[in-house]
Amino acid sequence: MMALSHVAEHHMDIVRWAKPKKPSLEELKTILAREGLESELYSDPPRVKYGRHKHEFDDFVVVVTGKIKIWTDMHQWVLSPGDRIDIPANTPHAAEVLGRKGVEYLSAAK
Repeated sequence: MMALSHVAEHHMDIVRWAKPKKPSLEELKTILAREGLESELYSDPPRVKYGRHKHEFDDFVVVVTGKIKIWTDMHQWVLSPGDRIDIPANTPHAAEVLGRKGVEYLSAAK
């Protein structure tokens, strides 16, 4: 049984964690691996901001701990543990770490 609920927002796909218990790192890595995605774990301290930028590849970001806000010119999302955003190649976006504990997230490119 999949523990995710899928919501399409504009041109970016958001997948919210739907189970009451927060996911483990291994659980999230397994979900990405089932899709053929090899992920790396990253962490940022509180209040880190990434200005508007884009990548030449599809970027799949899944929050492990903490919260992060990601936005485009059209919309913004706050991601919590287990939440995932799929950012298509060449999509301008920005991000900011929320809260006092920082954020850990998995990132996979395709």
